[in-house]
Amino acid sequence: MSSLYLLAIIPPHDLSREIHEIRLHCSEKFGVLKALKPPVHISIYRPFRLEEDFEINFIRMIQYALAEQESFVQDIENFEAFNTHAIVLRGLINPGILKLYNIISATMIEKGIDKHPSDIFPFRPHLTIAYRDIKPEVFPLIWEEYKDKKFTASFKVDHLSLLKHDGNQWLVIKNYPFRETNSLSETGKI
Repeated sequence: MSSLYLLAIIPPHDLSREIHEIRLHCSEKFGVLKALKPPVHISIYRPFRLEEDFEINFIRMIQYALAEQESFVQDIENFEAFNTHAIVLRGLINPGILKLYNIISATMIEKGIDKHPSDIFPFRPHLTIAYRDIKPEVFPLIWEEYKDKKFTASFKVDHLSLLKHDGNQWLVIKNYPFRETNSLSETGKI
């Protein structure tokens, strides 16, 4: 039997709660609900299916691939629209998240987990506020609400989470800790 999995960065609790409040406000005001289902996160790789009997091997495979991944600071800056399909908070590209994305992508392809890799969409780190159930006539109203709003945050990313969908919700089943670096304190942000 196969299950749906997701590799993602989950921000610290206080920041996740703050972003979830934005999602709730958007949901209540505009009647969009889909973005409330997963936890607040930045997807490092799109959701994928995996046979459950391969789960333990997959966990070890990712752990091995991330052995040298160092923690980094992730910046979030303002709102962005993906065509007329999604409203998100923009995660800024930095060497740490790019390295993480490249390691995971290469592993998924090289190990045959992703049988249909897609280069259609470039990697754009983001935290979703609304998506999937936005009606075409509602999108301009939502975008008008958020396009000029300012939002900035920075947080230390010291692990990657593996989530599994149980049929109702996403559950974290494994956290992969990263190596600590001294360079984080030199940025003055953390």
